[in-house]
Amino acid sequence: MRMPIPCCIKKNSTDKIALASTAKLITALTVLDYCPTDDEMTVGTEIEQMHEDSSRAWLNQGDILTTRQLLVALLLPSGNDTAYTLAVNAGKKIAGDSNLTNAQSIDTFMDKVNEKTRMLGLENSNFLVPDGHDTEGQYTTAYDLVIIVKACLDDPYISEIVSSYTSYPKWVGGREVTYNNSNEPLNPNSQYYYPEVIGLKTEASTLAGNCLVSAAVINGETYICVMMDSTADDRFTDSITIYDKIKAH
Repeated sequence: MRMPIPCCIKKNSTDKIALASTAKLITALTVLDYCPTDDEMTVGTEIEQMHEDSSRAWLNQGDILTTRQLLVALLLPSGNDTAYTLAVNAGKKIAGDSNLTNAQSIDTFMDKVNEKTRMLGLENSNFLVPDGHDTEGQYTTAYDLVIIVKACLDDPYISEIVSSYTSYPKWVGGREVTYNNSNEPLNPNSQYYYPEVIGLKTEASTLAGNCLVSAAVINGETYICVMMDSTADDRFTDSITIYDKIKAH
């Protein structure tokens, strides 16, 4: 039985908001519904669909990675290029048709993403692109994000990845890379380091501002904190302030 996770969200938790890279969490969950972690995927022209201002994992066309390696590239450096590679490959697998265009594959995948949100019980979210880039008609709420985070923490592959600060994967094609998590409370050398934090990730966009979804284990309980539309530094300091108040009680 899964135990309930206390949550730290109390302000504007049901307001509709832009979601930025938090979308990558539901993208990861949906991919794992259809693609085994050792499946191999080849990077193609789909990476050209990301916007110029995107965060990226610096994938190149022709690179071959496993699903798990792509999830690392998705969640640590928050690669928008990776989001499209996962969406296209998963979309073709879902449809059982390797001849789908990139657009058809992404549409197929996003239908399953929104189906996943309904299965999780989300009531105020709509996902249109796999990387979460600002898109008209795409939204979520802080409360819905808590539900997504809980599902991610329950998944052994995702929870392991988002709890890591650094990863050094060697891809199937032999390329070696280093990825760091931009979630500073996980960084032992950061002024924001907080040893109780167990994940997850940062995000930023014009509409969403600077954001942080995090989780921490305090006195044996797991707490989730969602900070949206903040600043680059305040998202860390405000989250730490909340966790400190929990520790004090």
